[in-house]
Amino acid sequence: MKRTVVMVLAVLVFLTGAVFAGPKGEGSGAIKIAMMPKFKGENYFDACKVGAEEAVQELAAAGNAVEFLYDGPPQDQATNQKQVDILEGWIAQRVSVIILSPNDPTAIAPTLKKAQGRGIKVITFDADAQADARDLFVNQGTYEAIGQGLIKGVAGSLRAKGYGPSKPANIAFVSSAKTDANQNAWLAEAKKAIASGEYSWLRLRNEDTDVYYPGPDETTTQSQSGTLIGRMGPGANQIQGAIGLTSMATPALGSQYEAASVKPDASAVTITGLATPAALKSYIKNPANPLDTGVLWDCMDLGYLAVQAGYQMATGAISGSSSSITAGRLGPKSISNKEVVLGDALVFDNSNVDKYNY
Repeated sequence: MKRTVVMVLAVLVFLTGAVFAGPKGEGSGAIKIAMMPKFKGENYFDACKVGAEEAVQELAAAGNAVEFLYDGPPQDQATNQKQVDILEGWIAQRVSVIILSPNDPTAIAPTLKKAQGRGIKVITFDADAQADARDLFVNQGTYEAIGQGLIKGVAGSLRAKGYGPSKPANIAFVSSAKTDANQNAWLAEAKKAIASGEYSWLRLRNEDTDVYYPGPDETTTQSQSGTLIGRMGPGANQIQGAIGLTSMATPALGSQYEAASVKPDASAVTITGLATPAALKSYIKNPANPLDTGVLWDCMDLGYLAVQAGYQMATGAISGSSSSITAGRLGPKSISNKEVVLGDALVFDNSNVDKYNY
């Protein structure tokens, strides 16, 4: 019941853009938490923001003076320079902590180090930066678990459609930009999985042609997803499994399948990938669409954990050498090598997708 009330308040804050402050208000002593997604206006990061605001509300309700800032580039301008421009403003404001999902982990590093040099704590979430340019990484899940989970999901669906060691299947991926650290790490783990004996019948034949890098642009993602759908089918030279590595790519594959004038046989191909349940629900519940599963994590919990970690880092409750954090309603989490992991991935299909409202 308590979490329900908190979530309602968090949603109201999300809609109104209000800022929480504890007893000290916006004056001296308030911990200023500044959070930046890769880009704004997309349901994945919107859900992270709701969870972040829940944590801020809880902290303020407990009598802590805290101010929350949230900004980021729009989707069509999701560049490192746009993130740097916003960060420079926050550095000038002398915020207490910056929580960031970087578009380019290397190019953003000098600006993050500048913030650290001014005494600002730097937390990365969703995607990491250079390890020497941040104080803690809030990771949604291990790269290995997510990469292998995607392969396990596509393999299970393809097995049900008759593929396996005696009938190999070709797979392809839609990623984001080539500089995105998370997508590169998940792809690397997926490639390791298909190199193993269990999944060796899944084939990524040519990475140059079978991995698409549309970047964060919605139009380009839709276009390249449509190209991939056009290459799908049961033939030996076609693609049988399409995997989206971003919360934009996976629903784009689902929508492009439905928009295709000539559709590959849904009983001979499959689509899966990373995205929010809400973004995939209509495709999963459509039996004529081969997108029948999705993989993610609780986005609201990710934002919540990031703010809890940022606040505790800013107040000195934890440091880079800490081995654990007690993160509000999420309880204790281990810290290893300046990284805290949210937990297991969430797998959703027709049986449970209605349970999630983001």
